Amino acid sequence: MRSAGPLGDYSRNLISRIANMHVKDFRALLFSTRIKDDYRTYFSGDSNVSTYVPTGTSKLLPEAWIRYRLNPWLKSEKVKIFHGLNEELPYHIGREVKTVITCYGIKEHHRTSLMDILLWRGRMRYAFSAADAVVAVSEQVKQELLDFGVNEKKIVVISGGTDNPYEMNDEVAVRYFELYQTLLKSSASLT
Repeated sequence: MRSAGPLGDYSRNLISRIANMHVKDFRALLFSTRIKDDYRTYFSGDSNVSTYVPTGTSKLLPEAWIRYRLNPWLKSEKVKIFHGLNEELPYHIGREVKTVITCYGIKEHHRTSLMDILLWRGRMRYAFSAADAVVAVSEQVKQELLDFGVNEKKIVVISGGTDNPYEMNDEVAVRYFELYQTLLKSSASLT
């Protein structure tokens, strides 16, 4: 959850809706390179949502913290599902953690330099291959994912039912929660 604008709004709204619908059986830990004060207050009423930002020397390279240093936190907090709401996953995330990423559209990404585009493509390829599930916010995004080479068996379309891919309603939150439950059950059957 590090993006501003529609993507950030979608992420915050999704987590808050699920947290409110499932107070007793849902706990969210939000890891972000930075969280503005008004975003912290957004979740102040959600007792089952905690936010984390880099501290100490990790504040010097927050992108490295979120990509490479989250694994100890995930283990200590006994995280069972990691959802990359920003279309990315930390590198070397353990297989004991089920992973989901939400994709809002590959063609929408506008980067400033060739190096930025290449780095982004590498992070996306890693996330798509490592994720247990890839959520497409529309059928069009599903097609973009297929064109990008994502395994169709991983793709789940969760749409708000409108032309706006960032549209959020309770049905969307319910479908995400059902996906989480399915992943947890598949994880339990492996042990």
